Amino acid sequence: MGKFQRSKVTTRQPGSAPAPTYTVNDLLAQANQALDTFEFELAHQFAMRALQMEPQNLAALEAAGSIEVELELFNEAKEHFLQCVKIQPNSGYSKFMYLGQMSEQLEAISYFQQGVNLMIAERAAMPQDLTKGSEYLMLSSKISSALCSMTDIYLTDCCFEPNAESQCETYLAQAIQIEPVTPEVYQTMASVRLSQQRVDEAKAALAQGLALWLGSDPTEEDGPTPDYETRLALVKLLLETAMYDEAFTVLNGLIEENDQVPDTLYLFGWANYIAAEEVDESSPTADEERQEQLENAREALNACVKLWHATESTDQPLLQHTQELLETITQVLGPEIEQEEIEGGEIEYEDDDEEMN
Repeated sequence: MGKFQRSKVTTRQPGSAPAPTYTVNDLLAQANQALDTFEFELAHQFAMRALQMEPQNLAALEAAGSIEVELELFNEAKEHFLQCVKIQPNSGYSKFMYLGQMSEQLEAISYFQQGVNLMIAERAAMPQDLTKGSEYLMLSSKISSALCSMTDIYLTDCCFEPNAESQCETYLAQAIQIEPVTPEVYQTMASVRLSQQRVDEAKAALAQGLALWLGSDPTEEDGPTPDYETRLALVKLLLETAMYDEAFTVLNGLIEENDQVPDTLYLFGWANYIAAEEVDESSPTADEERQEQLENAREALNACVKLWHATESTDQPLLQHTQELLETITQVLGPEIEQEEIEGGEIEYEDDDEEMN
């Protein structure tokens, strides 16, 4: 989260009441310090106190809205960002990005479009600095990401709009023109191509996106590796397009990064289950290969169920499908032999990719 800008100092008029011992600037600085230590509730208190002093202060409104998003107080956040729009409708794209994320269907599209327009205008006034980490490239990436979000809306909530397909193509073409080396663009393109039943083109888009980041360090700041959630979504597309080797490669990286995410373990289990079904029956070791894949699947799916309960997840479809897969595996392999749980409750995986696949 970015830092909040200081507001202009207001001078006290002669004869007015004594100034408080703190200013809006002081309160926003305190909010920033609280954010640095992830104390979002404390930061929110400082931001709201600043708004009590100056209800129309743009910096305080944006601060309150941003913090409320972190606290999942979306109604309050939306109201504060709408006030920002009234005060400053023709500059400052961030508030429109927030509003787009908190809105639905065509309303979300409208907010994203306003933000994109402002970002494009701001980018046009910048020198074309292609140095890694430059403001120009960072803004280009934000524009591309917003266009991908707009495409996703037309793929889902607005899929029945008469211009849905043409809008998806327009946004994708614009995103690629602005930022041709962003993996998210090609992942979004693959989703569009799958919706059009153009599977080969979807595979080509996924391969092109993977080539931009696969093998890079996921911990590198501003590196090319997509964030964790984006890679989870990528695995689903890879499985849907039968790109199993690539799916396992991405999954192995996710598990190495964090093996305590129910969705990751579910996808790892599901991928192994699919791999068991795809074993070449003509192979002399087909039975052994199938059993190994199903055992890998069962281990990951059991861990998924435990984590689902431990994290108090509410994703019932994921749990239901996980349990269905486990029941099917039991029918094939028989009941699982009880084993002593590994200390700490974590599942250990082999480092060798071949062992995992």
